[in-house]
Formats: sequence, structure tokens, C-alpha cells
Amino acid sequence: MTAAGSQPHHRQPSTTLVRTANLRSRIDAETLVRLLDEYAADAMGRGQPLSAAARQRIVPNLLELPSARVYLAETEGQATGAAVCFLQYSTFGAFPLLNIHDFMVTASARGRGIGRAFLEAICQDAKSRGCGKVTLEVREDNIVAQRLYRTEAFEECAPHMLFWQRLL
Repeated sequence: MTAAGSQPHHRQPSTTLVRTANLRSRIDAETLVRLLDEYAADAMGRGQPLSAAARQRIVPNLLELPSARVYLAETEGQATGAAVCFLQYSTFGAFPLLNIHDFMVTASARGRGIGRAFLEAICQDAKSRGCGKVTLEVREDNIVAQRLYRTEAFEECAPHMLFWQRLL
């Protein structure tokens, strides 16, 4: 798959290639963990790196989840983004959907259109898998990400609803 959704692994003029990660590959696994660690440490993440235990468990746990889809973005041969997604099901729409759980572009690569190309490729892949929509959550204070999502036709679908959690 590519940024523009043409033939797999065909480079686009933007030189951003989006592909499904092979988490059984040591290189892809290490790349994913490195990128997620950067994302977690970012102010729009948790503001602190992943724990050593989380770094060790991420890839093995994702490999055990049949609904997990992991994508990597590469620009000019360098890893510039990661997305961890999960196939789910919309009972109201009666179709599968893809939820983007984690989405990040490295700080050094931001502002170059990589996020836009990355989202487009993920959406095209989801459509090819029969998904009726792609969902994501975004922090209320992450205005930069919200601008990107709006330009890519994402919209708030549940106004005034909150994303809650209970840690176990």
C-alpha cells in the first residue's frame, strides 16, 4: 500500500511509503517500539517514555491479537510514523470498522505532509478490507492533530461524549 493507494510498495513522488508492519521482523518490531516510545514521551502522548516492561510486551501482545493492524510510514528510507489500529465492528452501521488507536509522525518529520499521506493510505487499506469507516480519538488540546484530521474528512462523531477508562 502506498500513500496514494496505488500498487503496494510503489513509491509516490512524496517518497512516503506506508506499509503494513511485519512484527515478526526484528527491524519492524524494534522500529515500532522506538516510534511508540517517542510518541509516549511527547507532550501530546503521556509526557514520559514507555516503561521497560511495556517496551518488552508491546510486540508479543500485538502478535497475539488477530484484530491488530500495524502500519509504518517511511520517508526517504527513514521510519517517520507508526499507527496501531484494531479492526472492530459497528453494530449501528452493521459493518466492520478500523479504529486508529495510536497514530504518530516523528517530531523531525512533522509538517511535511507525511501524516496526511499516512492517513490516506490507512483509510484506503481499511476500505479494501470492507470497513465502512475509520475511527480515532484525539486529545481535546491537540489542535494540530485535529486540524490534520479535519483536512482528511474526519469529523467529530459523538459530540459531548467522553472517552473514559478504568485501569485494572
